Amino acid sequence: MYDKFHGYLTELEGNFAKLSQLLHNKLSALERFDIDRLDAIIKEEQVFVLLSKSFDANVASYRQKLGLKGQQLSDIITELPVEEQGRFQSIFKQLKASLNEVKTLNLKCQDLIEERLYSLDKAIKELDRSTGASYGKQGDDSKRPGDPPHLFSKSV
Repeated sequence: MYDKFHGYLTELEGNFAKLSQLLHNKLSALERFDIDRLDAIIKEEQVFVLLSKSFDANVASYRQKLGLKGQQLSDIITELPVEEQGRFQSIFKQLKASLNEVKTLNLKCQDLIEERLYSLDKAIKELDRSTGASYGKQGDDSKRPGDPPHLFSKSV
């Protein structure tokens, strides 16, 4: 059972390493405004989100099967037999480092997205002012200056 648990954690760390590379690609696509590549990356990213959703349930299952009481992975590892703790500590450190890298890259992507959205919003507002267009709440352009008056009444 220890081997299966260790194998699960190793696989999870591998997934985080792949996600980290994917986030590097996402950051690059954001910097280049490559919308098509960004769309593909976001779809790939969803796979990793689904894979990691069951983490708590899987760890709880292994914890129960091994008869351990710790709630956090670090606590569970300290309850393992001494001869098993070394390899679990090693994978735990790798997992923690990969997770920290994923968090950092996610924040960088989020910051860049917010920066791009702010720039786009600013450009759109400037464009609206320069063309004199104003739009209603429903997105219609019925209030644009220079439109000819309606020849027929819309009310019955």
